[in-house]
Amino acid sequence: MSILQRLSSAAGDRSESSNKAVAREALGQPDLLDEIAVGLEWDDRKLVGDCAEVFTEVAKENPALVVPYVDRIAPLISHKNTRVRWESTHALALAASLVPEQIAPLLPDLVAKIKKDKSVIVRDCAVLALGEYGRCGPETAREVFPHLLRALEVWEGKHAKLVLEAMSKLIEVEPGLELEARAAAQGCLDHRRANVRRLAQRFVLQ
Repeated sequence: MSILQRLSSAAGDRSESSNKAVAREALGQPDLLDEIAVGLEWDDRKLVGDCAEVFTEVAKENPALVVPYVDRIAPLISHKNTRVRWESTHALALAASLVPEQIAPLLPDLVAKIKKDKSVIVRDCAVLALGEYGRCGPETAREVFPHLLRALEVWEGKHAKLVLEAMSKLIEVEPGLELEARAAAQGCLDHRRANVRRLAQRFVLQ
């Protein structure tokens, strides 16, 4: 049986268990990802989503295994299907720190997603991608920081927690951003969500 036939949509599995099982197998047999990558180019949006999810699950455990497929995953962040967009954006985010030269051209698209995409998950993954790319070094940190500042303001601060977490990564590689980041966190001290307020307090007091 083809590995693609064992994915959730082909197997009639409405849960994520089939895709996760394939991902676990691929972690032990990375060559299986070659066939999964072929599925990324099919017209079946459910199958494409399954394949993108496998890459996300693999990247959670070993992002280096996803690196050879980044150029095939990247176009999917603009897919019409929401699930395909979020899974592909998530997979890229998890591998972003390993392939900054491939993520750099995607920055305009990622920033646009944070501003305009209707899916909260897609926007979350785009913020995560900015943070992971930004922590590659001082230059990328400075490049990404203004975009994170703007991300704090959109969608009524819905992504504040992830933005603050991303900023903390940037400070580690570019301490010169610390004062601006603290000022941004100061503005989150009265955020409606308690977890954001706690994170902002730690940020300001560190």
